[in-house]
Amino acid sequence: MASPRPDVTELLDVPVPPGGAVIAISDLHLPPERTAVSGRCCEVLASRLAEQTAPVTVVLAGDIVEMLAFPGTTAGDILQAHDDLCQALAGVTGRGGQVIYTVGNHDGDLAWDLKAADAVRDLTGAKLCLAADLRLPGGERIRVEHGHQLDPYNCFHDPRNPLDTPLGHHIVREVIPKIEWLGRDWLTGAHEMADPGDFPSFVASRLVYRKLVRHLWWLVLLPIVTFALVLPELGRVGSRFPDTATVVHDVEILGYGAAIDIVIIALILAIMSRRAWTSISALALAERGYGQNTAARLRADDLIADGYAGFVSGHTHHPELRAHGAGFYANAGSCTSVVEAIDTMRGMPPVYLRTQQLSWLEITAGGDRPCRAQLKSARVELPGATRLERVMAAARNPHASAPCSVASWPDGPDWPAHRKHLRDRKHLSKHLSKHPTP
Repeated sequence: MASPRPDVTELLDVPVPPGGAVIAISDLHLPPERTAVSGRCCEVLASRLAEQTAPVTVVLAGDIVEMLAFPGTTAGDILQAHDDLCQALAGVTGRGGQVIYTVGNHDGDLAWDLKAADAVRDLTGAKLCLAADLRLPGGERIRVEHGHQLDPYNCFHDPRNPLDTPLGHHIVREVIPKIEWLGRDWLTGAHEMADPGDFPSFVASRLVYRKLVRHLWWLVLLPIVTFALVLPELGRVGSRFPDTATVVHDVEILGYGAAIDIVIIALILAIMSRRAWTSISALALAERGYGQNTAARLRADDLIADGYAGFVSGHTHHPELRAHGAGFYANAGSCTSVVEAIDTMRGMPPVYLRTQQLSWLEITAGGDRPCRAQLKSARVELPGATRLERVMAAARNPHASAPCSVASWPDGPDWPAHRKHLRDRKHLSKHLSKHPTP
């Protein structure tokens, strides 16, 4: 039986004990049935939590269970399918730690559904809230929110009202499934885009690599047939019948001319494909990439001006850690599958690869030492890309395959320091070599 006001605190005060650490995790989007992606997510996080011997505060910063894309699914069923993570969280509380769960937009039902909220409490030992203030031993305060309330397409007017459904809810439940059904095979992964506003560029890229190229196989086949079969036979004919030498020579010239024409046509099509991608991608529906964290950065500035040490959010699936004045802004990223643009070779349109993002934030502090934050991040490539897409993006995915530290505060470096770090391995390698992080 649903209740309009379950025991979900508006702003939870969370004291962090001396010597304790904080691990902030966001956007797992655990589905009702365990998958390779959700299983890897739980295994990696459970392993990390098991390494913590001292009391630790785990902050689940929203969108942990995916209830929006699977209406009718219960939070209990989702968590039972991922019991290894639940056991790891129970181990945290068993060792004297604490688990905090800030409600997001994909699990927004927890703010008003008493049964769902109780299931989360029972299976994870978490305290539920809409936002949390971490109070560190040195007196620093850090605000944690999921971040959807800063997004005009996904914010709630009243998060405790089950009839309050933002535009983003309708897009996830009604629009995206139809788009993927209509564009099955070549538009798969549309619902996993890290930059939903970059959808026109995604469509243009997929048109080039999965539609246009697929039907241009004859441009490759015709020169092969011409040079491998036709021209050698013409040479033999000229040798056997000297009277036809002039005709054969003319045909050879025509053959070479046709091959050159085909190369020119292929070049023109490549240029047209690039122009088509550029034109369509210019129709981006919103800020791209890390521009989606702009509102959260402004929120961090306001909080730091009010005396906070930092602001932590999620929601955008764009992990970030950077200094803001005397404090910091951090986005915990996600531990789910994302479709992101990877720059390609020779100026061709970027390839939108499906990878699993694994990122989280770790904060350490003691009464005698200042607060320190580290951002862990990695990507695991997932199947689904065509052979051409893999060739075009070969060795250009800039992310490590195992979680490692990519940013630190207050020592630096920030992440990302340059947008190129996110799409090109060369730029990232230079960045990390200048600013190694432990």
